[in-house]
Amino acid sequence: MDQITKEVIRQQVPLYGSWPEQGFFKIVHGLNTGSAFGLFAGFTNVLIVASIVGIGVVLYYFQKQQMSVVWHRLSIGLIVGGAFGNLFDRIKDGAVVDFISVGWWPAFNVADSSISVGMFLLIVILLFGERFGWIQNGDNNGKSDS
Repeated sequence: MDQITKEVIRQQVPLYGSWPEQGFFKIVHGLNTGSAFGLFAGFTNVLIVASIVGIGVVLYYFQKQQMSVVWHRLSIGLIVGGAFGNLFDRIKDGAVVDFISVGWWPAFNVADSSISVGMFLLIVILLFGERFGWIQNGDNNGKSDS
């Protein structure tokens, strides 16, 4: 989905263009050579290495966990999928296409949203998993009776 939406933007919206031109919500065509919020712009090679390491850490974490909760798997899938989407862009083009603009917030894309939603889910699982019965007290196998 991420790569498809980015390709549609490349084909339909001129670089640095916007549709509509004014408004709270706009579809834009921007390039981001940095990380989130444009931080570390121009450090593409460093960001490529950091992305690969980050993906490896998340996959290692997932492998070591014994939780079989679907929400846990979904959160990891969203994080890794989003990271791969942006990593692919950085390797291929040296920049990430950002196209969703909401108010004053910096433009973002589907991969960024995927990472954010995945991180939110993971935090909820880690903080409240026991209460929901996903994580047993002292036993992280994530199996519940429900």
